[in-house]
Amino acid sequence: MAIFNNGKYKSILAAESGELAEIAQTVQKDTNFRPHFHIAPPTGLMNDPNGLIFDGEKYHLFYQWFPFDALHGMKHWKHLITKDFQHYQSADDLIPCELFESHGCYSGGALKIDDKLAMFYTGNTRRPSDNQRVPYQNLAIFDLNGKLLSKRPLIENAPEGYTEHVRDPKPYFAENGKIHFICGAQRENLTGTAIIFEMDNLEDTPRLLGELSLPAFDNNKVFMWECPDLLKLGDKDVFIWSPQGKLRDAHQFQNNYHAVYAVGKLEGLTFHAEHIAELDQGFDFYAPQTFAGLSKTENAILFGWIGLPDLTYPTDKFKWHSALTLPRELRLEGNKIHQRPIAKTYENLTALSTHHLDGKAEIADLDRAYVKFEANNQAFDLTFLQNEQGQSLRLSYENRLVCLDRSQSEQTALMEKFGNKRFCEIENLQTVEIFFDRSIVEIFFNHGEKTMTSRFFIEARKNVVESNRKLTLQIGYPKAIQYR
Repeated sequence: MAIFNNGKYKSILAAESGELAEIAQTVQKDTNFRPHFHIAPPTGLMNDPNGLIFDGEKYHLFYQWFPFDALHGMKHWKHLITKDFQHYQSADDLIPCELFESHGCYSGGALKIDDKLAMFYTGNTRRPSDNQRVPYQNLAIFDLNGKLLSKRPLIENAPEGYTEHVRDPKPYFAENGKIHFICGAQRENLTGTAIIFEMDNLEDTPRLLGELSLPAFDNNKVFMWECPDLLKLGDKDVFIWSPQGKLRDAHQFQNNYHAVYAVGKLEGLTFHAEHIAELDQGFDFYAPQTFAGLSKTENAILFGWIGLPDLTYPTDKFKWHSALTLPRELRLEGNKIHQRPIAKTYENLTALSTHHLDGKAEIADLDRAYVKFEANNQAFDLTFLQNEQGQSLRLSYENRLVCLDRSQSEQTALMEKFGNKRFCEIENLQTVEIFFDRSIVEIFFNHGEKTMTSRFFIEARKNVVESNRKLTLQIGYPKAIQYR
């Protein structure tokens, strides 16, 4: 075992006595923005959800975590276990302590094999002679109680024809019963793709099968595919990934990076897509992953990162950064994915009530509430959570176009760089559902036809909503997450 402590490449094993407790005290000074019912890191920076797996009884959830500050330093995998997505218990984390992960444990996925959980992940290393990145694809074995049993490297270096940017292995069982895993990759000509490996069993050495071909996707300007995820949903194949460099559009793909899905049929290494679309059109959504171990013909559950690469947030000064979405159930409507929070989220809503909104009204604890209304395909303009400085969050709909406007809220320079408004085209908007959680908003249109997930920052806000038309609001309150 090695204890790494080199600048931002610092393992939690190198923490000094009381260091994390002192950082936690700084986190607790944030009385405005820490979420109530979303998973956020106890300290430091969180990013991608990793290793999502249902073991037949419990859900195991990992996420990328740098414990010491709100920056992308040495990545660990923080490990939580839950049966109900309400109560979470800590289990063994994946902590970088070997040379094949000397600069962090990057993203990956999981499979249940017999009575063990196999975590596939990328080991980030750098060659001492020239600081060149050398990627490893690694395997960690956990038992069903969340105890780490072993870990070992599977592949050293990127395959011939690819740069050092090969990462994020997501495993699945192929139709022939063998273990496959798909990695995001960058070709030597600096274009993005994904490559697939095969193993007979966990003791085997992986063999490269080749690239995933996706002819229907416009890969122009795309330099990297991150966080690939292949799964079945109903009788369709689904591919979810995060292509970096895709050109931005006026009303979609509006961020610096995006999460995309394709629905169709996988034949060999070719994915014949019937439909390709962005998964979420808010300001802050990236690197989603679905749970292995579920019957994907009936259901699939997804977490996404409420954040983006290369962004800073006002909470960084409190030494915490980002959160995860609510767990979302995916379903197919034709060849399009619809997504909503899992049923348990709705079952756990408390203090359900109805408000007849005419103009401006105060709603208790609006900043941690669920709000639902029927738009009836008519224009509306709503302003939420105003404060004395004139800050607020605005949501409007007109001419088949939703606009989420956070221009009148606190933003860092990097947040402002990509604009203050996000748009979403919806032909016939009927139902709007909003989950507010202090500095997070998740919005679902038409029972999940489209979604918008974002951060927003309004200090000393008043729990008020103002509308330019009469609306009947259904209000409820999600229960707070409990950690054991």
